[in-house]
Amino acid sequence: MEAPNPVRESHSNTVLTALGAGLVAAVVGGVIWGLIVRWTEYEVGFVAWGIGFIVGTAVVFGARNLRGLPYQLIAVILALLGIAIGKYLGFVWVGQDELGKLGIELPVFSRDTFDLWWDARRDVWSWWDLLWVGLAVVTAFRIPQHEHEPEPALEPQEQPKPQEPPAPGG
Repeated sequence: MEAPNPVRESHSNTVLTALGAGLVAAVVGGVIWGLIVRWTEYEVGFVAWGIGFIVGTAVVFGARNLRGLPYQLIAVILALLGIAIGKYLGFVWVGQDELGKLGIELPVFSRDTFDLWWDARRDVWSWWDLLWVGLAVVTAFRIPQHEHEPEPALEPQEQPKPQEPPAPGG
């Protein structure tokens, strides 16, 4: 029987921890964004960018400061998830407030509510969202990126002295 590889187990545990920390940040960020929309009845787009930031930071924290492409991909996917959660909850909670005035209930977790959100996607998503989602994705991708060490400064090399032309007649 082969002994377990501690490096592989440690790496998979780190990835799972990074995934868990990023997922918590995505859900919390999405819920906060949804609440902001509910309370203000205005969608503050740069909150999406903030979701990208907190998710990327949480992934690095969960990975114990390890960085690289797997963590970058986790951060991007979870940032997109957090943004979708925020857009969905904002839509549902504002809808609940408006429909509640008419005596109509809109449950948060139902297939009909999700279908209604999906059918209204042209009204829910705007071209401005592309900007904020793009910034969130770039931020979430860059935070877990390997940090490049600055290259050492090159010392100036001594320039060869120009050769003197040969003396005439010599």
